[in-house]
Amino acid sequence: MELRQLRHFQEIVKTSSFGQAADRLHITQPALSKSIRNLERSLGCQLLERHPSGVTPTEYGRVFLDYAALVTSELDRAVEELNALRGKGKGIVRVGAGATMMRYLLPRAVKRFMAQAGEGSSVSFRQGLKDELLAALRRGDIDLVVGSIAAGQADEDLHHELVLEDRVAVVADEKHPLVGRRQLVAQDLEPYQWVLPEGREPENERLLAVFRNARLPAPRVAVRTGSSPFMAELLKDSDYLSYLPVALLALDPDFRHLKPLDLAEPVWPPVMVGVTYRRRGVMLMPMRRFINRLKESGQEIVDAAA
Repeated sequence: MELRQLRHFQEIVKTSSFGQAADRLHITQPALSKSIRNLERSLGCQLLERHPSGVTPTEYGRVFLDYAALVTSELDRAVEELNALRGKGKGIVRVGAGATMMRYLLPRAVKRFMAQAGEGSSVSFRQGLKDELLAALRRGDIDLVVGSIAAGQADEDLHHELVLEDRVAVVADEKHPLVGRRQLVAQDLEPYQWVLPEGREPENERLLAVFRNARLPAPRVAVRTGSSPFMAELLKDSDYLSYLPVALLALDPDFRHLKPLDLAEPVWPPVMVGVTYRRRGVMLMPMRRFINRLKESGQEIVDAAA
């Protein structure tokens, strides 16, 4: 098996065509077909199927694609590290995070990182839901995921480092009827509509469980959005409810009009915010420096929100 064969296979899957892949790879189509036949022979299975509508991976091909992507990604990163050691490369850190983390934690960390990084260093971001980002991390598309981590969470492929401990609260506009009331329970929240994050996030499931345990209907969702600034704007001068990290409310001026409600029992346990990366991945020096800057920023946030 050769590295070029992995790249050939990935390009065919990407374009769904031997002809287009050959053009993009600047080789002839017969040479590309021979490369794939040799790869399949070495693996002992068929990776691709030709159809009138194009080329698709077989069941074996779909499994192999993830590993091929990881191998080529790790090699590319290794070359970047060698180039950086020779002073010819760029210290690029590829980070995945949700909208909230990109709002109040990551800007601080990036500013710290860039202030101390060498010339040519940079950070690229992918915003998305947690499951999507972890899948991209496993494929090697990104280096780090910043977001919530479960206490005691174990994964043989992924490693987690704690950055900060935060608290999530039910929030409302400062003029909301519930603001200022003490020891609220689920029945007090039930009349109001909610603006909630997209997807099956753990926080959504926990909120649903609180209503279910109180024998109430599920929270009535008016809007789902992946944008925390949009969420904050929707809550402004309205009776909507939502939930957000307490530190975000304290530190970001765009969220100062929102207030945490005083609940008799907290809906969520303390949130552990951390950074996740592959155990067997290449830990480049820019990645370690970025993680260190994340931890420094996390401590700064904890101190400011105290």
